[in-house]
Amino acid sequence: MIPAKIEDVFLQLTTNSFGVIKSINAGRFAKEEFTIEASIYESCPFLEGILESLPLKESFLLEGMVIVSKENEYNVDVELFKEENTVVVLIHNRTNVYKIVDQLNQNRNDIFFIKRELAEKNIELDKLRKIADKANEEKSRFLAMMSHEVRNPLNVILGYAEMISKEEINKNVQEYSKLLSISGKNLKVIVDDILDLSRIEAGKLELVNSEISIKEIAENCIANYKLQNKNEEVELVLSVSKKIPNIVLGDDVRINQILSNLMSNSLKFTQKGEIALDVRFVSEDENNVNLAFEIKDTGRGMTKEQSSKIFNEYQQNKKSDNRVFGGAGLGLSIVKRLLNAMSGTVSVESELDKGTSFTVQIPFLKAKSQIKKKVIISEKKSLTGKRILVADDDALNQTIVAHILKKEDVKLTLVKDGLEALNKLKSDVFDLVLLDIHMPNITGEQLMQQKKDFNRANIIIPFLALTANTTPEDIERYKNIGFVDVISKPYTAVEFVGKIGEYI
Repeated sequence: MIPAKIEDVFLQLTTNSFGVIKSINAGRFAKEEFTIEASIYESCPFLEGILESLPLKESFLLEGMVIVSKENEYNVDVELFKEENTVVVLIHNRTNVYKIVDQLNQNRNDIFFIKRELAEKNIELDKLRKIADKANEEKSRFLAMMSHEVRNPLNVILGYAEMISKEEINKNVQEYSKLLSISGKNLKVIVDDILDLSRIEAGKLELVNSEISIKEIAENCIANYKLQNKNEEVELVLSVSKKIPNIVLGDDVRINQILSNLMSNSLKFTQKGEIALDVRFVSEDENNVNLAFEIKDTGRGMTKEQSSKIFNEYQQNKKSDNRVFGGAGLGLSIVKRLLNAMSGTVSVESELDKGTSFTVQIPFLKAKSQIKKKVIISEKKSLTGKRILVADDDALNQTIVAHILKKEDVKLTLVKDGLEALNKLKSDVFDLVLLDIHMPNITGEQLMQQKKDFNRANIIIPFLALTANTTPEDIERYKNIGFVDVISKPYTAVEFVGKIGEYI
């Protein structure tokens, strides 16, 4: 029950979008001026042009309005709330509040320009949105360019480090080569993290829903990090609940990326004890099953303040972490963003000097069958005697490619630009061609558009793009112009030969 004194200072009524009063709901203020099925504009002319332009389900306040009741002027505030077909109007009598006549007159005049101002603001916001979109596009273009410029020398660094490691060298040189390779791989992780973050921010992250085995992903993750873990005082443990379905639908690459980022984080900061990955069943309904992944370590832990910031971009809890452990502080930020895209969650519990526990929950679609389709793995194909043309303007990259392919006993032809490659494709016959995308004279993309000039036998052979530009958009563009696949720089000898073997 509303006290009588309060009812005297307000009136709540409902109109349609055209200002026709449909009901008077509460209050008595100036009630005699409002009649059901009459127009509210008769008593509140300042509402003309406003009711139809109101945003849906957002409160809109008009201050300093004037209405007349029984020949008396009253200063009022009017609060509007628009739903699908109705507008709730709440009129507050503020006569005792508004004392300054000039201000009231100014407010009364301003109402006629609200609609125009709203339109101008919308135009301004649209301009700002376009500016922001363009800035994002420029950022993505810049990152793609920088990725290419970083990956090319990185390919040389990792390639030569791999070549040196396979030579007969003393222990010191072996250790130097190993450290060089580790540093190069750390740099590659940073580049990949920055590009992933940019892709997520731009809304270009695409998740797949294929049949995956959560148990298999967890086992592979632990096995991988057991190989990487050189600290004998840290034990890696896996526990998988028997309630976990054999098969679910999800993105195995992104699930592995999430687990790898969390495992890598635990390995960095755990010097003694154990790191445990526990996969648990949480709940299910007709179509979905919710699973939890907990990664718990006995590392250095964090304070509550540090835990609250751990998922921020470029966040590292100690200034020395980047220098000692590498990375840019992006891994956990990417984990959180990936989980948001999957409708999942991540939480952290930590105690300083005792350890940290990350818990990830992800809803997966149920698979129709619980039997995973077997993937037939073909035996490694021999490249002996195969005629391969490689076009790359970087002499150091050429040396690495030549080193890898000569060990496979191929008939290798190396050229330094697209024009030389075009002449070779006109005169000679090959089994496969590798083209760098960015070359002088004729680029790899331009060369693919001149297939009609090739020797007829070379028109139907596989062409692989050899490039550092490997965003999904880039790969799709390369395949659309005739490349069968892409070899991403930097690459290892095994990856390089394996990719060629798929198409020859």
